[in-house]
Amino acid sequence: MQIYDHDSPETITFKNNSIELDNWINHLEYIEKEISNLLNLSKAELLNAMDQKPVLMRLSIKKEENRNNLNAFRRYKDGLPQAAECEDVDCDMFYVTEHERYRKVYMYHLEKYRRVKEEYFSILSK
Repeated sequence: MQIYDHDSPETITFKNNSIELDNWINHLEYIEKEISNLLNLSKAELLNAMDQKPVLMRLSIKKEENRNNLNAFRRYKDGLPQAAECEDVDCDMFYVTEHERYRKVYMYHLEKYRRVKEEYFSILSK
């Protein structure tokens, strides 16, 4: 998505938000594949150790949360073109607020996933 000199501030914001949202979706898709690989990679090793099952459970839960977030972000992306058609400040502010809400969801999800992933690798490195 190209940003032009003649674009209005609202159009620039819309384009930047669209680019950012595409990046979030791509990253969530990658995380989904990564979690599947992590679960498959060491399932046999960790399942043999009873005390390691909780990390596999948390990783499985993160996979489901990631799938839910990915679906929500895709729905949000589908509705985003309506933001470009806003004709008043209230409408613009709705989409700005909504985008910020999704940014917080994304950042929170990443933080929680990284913690589980670090725990997973610390167990494997023992």
